[in-house]
Amino acid sequence: MKKKLLIVGGLLLLGFALFSKEIKQGAMRNMDFAASVKIQEKIDNSSRLRTARLIGEVMEGSTFFASPEVSVVAVLVLTAFAGWDRKKKRIRWQAAVISALFALLVLGEVYGKTVVHHPAPPFFMIKNPTTIFPKYYINDEFSYPSGHAARAIFIAVVSYSLFVIRYSRKKRILWMIGGFAAYVALVSISRIYLGHHWLSDILGGWLLGGGAGLISLATLSKLQQ
Repeated sequence: MKKKLLIVGGLLLLGFALFSKEIKQGAMRNMDFAASVKIQEKIDNSSRLRTARLIGEVMEGSTFFASPEVSVVAVLVLTAFAGWDRKKKRIRWQAAVISALFALLVLGEVYGKTVVHHPAPPFFMIKNPTTIFPKYYINDEFSYPSGHAARAIFIAVVSYSLFVIRYSRKKRILWMIGGFAAYVALVSISRIYLGHHWLSDILGGWLLGGGAGLISLATLSKLQQ
């Protein structure tokens, strides 16, 4: 099982590299725009005009735990939790792989933003361009890959390996997996709806975060035994 997870994780990271190359060459431009327009129209049309801004605020809030600052804290907490063997009262250094792979994820995001040069959605597509915090006045020049999508799926996979496998009853595992998957989906759709990312940015984030997460899961699986 561990070997399979490592292989799949490695293939996802390879897929990220190959997909990034295609995006740099202009792949998915028409599909990106069509998907963004469709998602924004569907969500806006399903709500009343007076609640449209509220929906935007809710979606902005849903990405809180996938923000850079909160994600760093979450990763450090997960690393500390996995790194302490409560039975034997000793440090398990294998847990450092969580932080190491998160650092790899960050490097992948930096690579995408500085090398792929995929233009972000235009300003007119951004929902709620200003909020309480000035840093959310967002119109970054390049948007690939989505760091929020990558961080969300990475933290979801690591949390699954540490908490669901160890503590949950078998009947509850599917519900918790569904919860993690729903959160990743909500964050991803929110980034498109809010006008911060294209569909291709989200897919790139999934490949990057999913690959790093599965390699982490393979390494941590030994700690669950």
